[in-house]
Amino acid sequence: MGLLPKAELCGSAACARRLCPFCQLPERPNKWRASRTTNDWKRKGVRAASGAAGSASETSGVADTSRRQALAAVFLSSTALARRAQAQTKGVVDGGATELLPTAVAKSLSLSGKQVLETNRRVQAQNNSPADFPGFVRQGYDIKVLADGYQVDNKGLIFKDVAEGSGERPADGQEVVFDYIAYNESGVKIDSSYNKGRPASIRLGINGLIPGFELGIKGMRPGGKRRMVVPPELGPPVGPSTFFSAKQCEVFDVELHAVHSCQRRQFAMFSDVVCDV
Repeated sequence: MGLLPKAELCGSAACARRLCPFCQLPERPNKWRASRTTNDWKRKGVRAASGAAGSASETSGVADTSRRQALAAVFLSSTALARRAQAQTKGVVDGGATELLPTAVAKSLSLSGKQVLETNRRVQAQNNSPADFPGFVRQGYDIKVLADGYQVDNKGLIFKDVAEGSGERPADGQEVVFDYIAYNESGVKIDSSYNKGRPASIRLGINGLIPGFELGIKGMRPGGKRRMVVPPELGPPVGPSTFFSAKQCEVFDVELHAVHSCQRRQFAMFSDVVCDV
């Protein structure tokens, strides 16, 4: 390999002193320079393309971020509206009052109240409800219970003892054995232990009963019979998973048969509860 003449090189002053880097190249430097130039343009093109792609990705990223922010804003606003509506509904429903009144008050009700009571009594008769079944007058979320011989405890439970019974009242941790019939405000029988052929039994204090029902059965003695009117605030949960479709009073005819004491047994890592029979 020989060095090319100066005329074919860059022609700079450094070439005369052989200090120019091109003067030390082998033959056909023009081709190398052309390929180098081409590679430079390729690299510039790659950089330009990568820059454009980066700009496009940045633009796309900004658009995605804006889209996510818009969706998040919509979600948060809808959630806030739902929570606000739920809070408003809860305030209205929980703001209702249940009042026990004697049947003689029916004469002093407003025209609309008399019509509601008349409709309620007619529907109860069609459903073959007991003769002394309470009457219900709803005005908004307020409920008037018209019945004689009933009383209200300090928790708001309305009840009437048909038979007192004897013995000790049940307490948390004990097992109660009882029969019951459950009605709604229209006098429709919605559940009964008599249809199942045997009494119901459950331990108290384990949240296994409707709050108002458990409160009422704790006030009974074995052999006692009681009719309880459970107001909405002491009633069962409502919704599609239950047979209670709205917040309303529930009426229970209960007969308490027995109260059993229970104790917990421990076996190594296992335990169970045994109740006396």
